[in-house]
Amino acid sequence: MWITGTSRAEPPTISHMSTPREELHALIDELPDEAAAELVPDMREILKHRLEMRRRRATEPRPWPPSWFGAGAGSRPDVARQSEEILRDELGRSE
Repeated sequence: MWITGTSRAEPPTISHMSTPREELHALIDELPDEAAAELVPDMREILKHRLEMRRRRATEPRPWPPSWFGAGAGSRPDVARQSEEILRDELGRSE
């Protein structure tokens, strides 16, 4: 969605729901010609980089389990089994 309202006296309003492509078009349409001309080379590079990253992710094999899997060490092996004891200790309640 994009916001409309062209003067300070006119509050911005939501004109309608849009797709990201429509929103991008609207943002570009609001740019002055000079600003648009300055942004073109940067946007080309950004889009080129993002497309390349998507292609790489789509073709790279994904190992299972991931490298971070199991990276954290637990302090107690079975918290569920000790839940009553933990609650009693933390809440200061006796049996």
